[in-house]
Amino acid sequence: MASEQDRRRILVTGVADYAGAELVRELEDQDRVEHVIGLDFREPRRAFRRAEIITADLRSTSLKRLMEAVKPDTILHLQRLRSDDEVGSPEEAHEINVMGTINLAATVQTLPFVKRFVLMSALHVHSPDPLDPAVLTEDVKVRQPAKTKYAADLAEMETAFNHLARTGKKLTLTCLRFADIIGPKVNNSISRYLRQPVVPTMMGFDPRLQFCHEADAVEILKRAALEDLPGVFNVAGDGVIFLSRALRLGNRLGIPFAPALFPFAVTMMRGLGMADIQPYHALLLRYGRSVDTSRLKNKFGFQPRYSTVEAVLDLYDRSTLSRVPWEELEETEEEKIAAA
Repeated sequence: MASEQDRRRILVTGVADYAGAELVRELEDQDRVEHVIGLDFREPRRAFRRAEIITADLRSTSLKRLMEAVKPDTILHLQRLRSDDEVGSPEEAHEINVMGTINLAATVQTLPFVKRFVLMSALHVHSPDPLDPAVLTEDVKVRQPAKTKYAADLAEMETAFNHLARTGKKLTLTCLRFADIIGPKVNNSISRYLRQPVVPTMMGFDPRLQFCHEADAVEILKRAALEDLPGVFNVAGDGVIFLSRALRLGNRLGIPFAPALFPFAVTMMRGLGMADIQPYHALLLRYGRSVDTSRLKNKFGFQPRYSTVEAVLDLYDRSTLSRVPWEELEETEEEKIAAA
């Protein structure tokens, strides 16, 4: 039984999204958590048992009064919208992502009771480029200027987060750069793309991809909420998978388009109400990305339960896997070398 002094008051932003909602539900069961508050400008679609849910905009001038009312000692900032989400445009996503984060960080500076701040960022802060190192570590500098609007937004969010370290305020600061989160319950742009029966690809390119399984994502966030683990961490399942193999595992048909025609294929998909691939994913599907996750295992203390390949397998309906040759389920020598 945790002592009253050790119990935490945790505020989670972005509870209308899968990761935020599942994290709050996990924290509700923790004896170490005195009170959990979920905050979002949208109404959450899931029910909670004892969490306090607040509908509010992080850009609001009344944010400080709200924080003083609930007095969290730990904040997990998960609210991060993409232009393929329901907000409607990259401009709206920028306002919510960047301006909301800046206002939240500025407010935290003035609150003596906040002791920990966790930012959920994304590996898309690194726009894929053919000149990138084979494997990116947390120490690789983010490219400036950014190659996509979403990468620029993530970089600005991280800048606001990093500014907290220079204020002199005693804070445990944790930045988690997630690979694309996939699984049977997550419904996002890359999941919809991979689930299509016919998938447009770029001719001449077979990118290396890494994913984080939805269950691992929630466990990592829970650990960040309950432990003091400062630093920047790349978050992905072990290993990489080539796009062509991911499609074979799901019995999907890849249709190659010349890179110049790929935007046409994306427009056609959008017109048919299918997956809408954004510029940051178009770069990933051309050049790929591989990151080092040894800091996640050694310093953060978390070993992902699902490898990248296992996350892909769990994304697809298991009934389709009976038609996949067994050798396709084994990691290829090329992928072992690429992940090394």
